[in-house]
Amino acid sequence: MGFFRRWLSSSITIAAALAVAILAMQGPALTREYAAALLQVAQDSRRDVEQRKASARQFYGITAEDDGQFIQALKPFEPSNAETLALSLERTEVLRKAYERIANSPPLERPIVAAWDTVDDGRGYKAAVWRTLLDTYEVQVNFGRASTAYALAGLLLGTLAAQLLLSLSSGVIALVTGRRRSMRPSAATR
Repeated sequence: MGFFRRWLSSSITIAAALAVAILAMQGPALTREYAAALLQVAQDSRRDVEQRKASARQFYGITAEDDGQFIQALKPFEPSNAETLALSLERTEVLRKAYERIANSPPLERPIVAAWDTVDDGRGYKAAVWRTLLDTYEVQVNFGRASTAYALAGLLLGTLAAQLLLSLSSGVIALVTGRRRSMRPSAATR
C-alpha cells in the first residue's frame, strides 16, 4: 500500500506541475498575440475615424484638424454622429495606449502588464479583444526566455500546489479515519 500511495502522490505532483507550467508558459505567447490584436484593432478604428472625418469634411466643409475641434464642429450638423465619433476616438486611444504600455514594458513583465491592464477596462473595449483572442487562441510551446521563465515558475507553483493539496487531503483522511477508529467500540467494552 505504501508503494502505491507514493506512486500516486508523485504522479499527482508531476501532473499538477506540468499542467501549471504549460498554462504559465502561455502567458508570453498570449500577451504577444493580445498586443498585436490591440494594435490591429486600434489601427482599424483610426482608419474608420479618418474615413468618417473625410466624409463629414466633404459634406459640411469642416476644416478643423484636431479631433476635439472636429467633433465640436460636427455637433451642430450631426450630434449623433459627433457622439459616436467621439466614442470611436476614445476606443482607439484606449486600445493604442494599452498596446504601448505592453510594448514598452520589459518582456518578462508584459504578461503581468497585460493582465493588470485588463482589470482597468471601464468601457469593456479591451475585454472584447480578449474574448476574440481567447476564442481563436491555440496553445503554444515556446522556449523563448520569457516563456521558459514562466514555465519554470509554473513548475514550482504546480509542485507547491500539489504538495499542499496532498498534505491537506492526507490530513483530512487521517482525521476521518481517526474518528472512525475512536467511534468503534473496543473489544474491552463489548
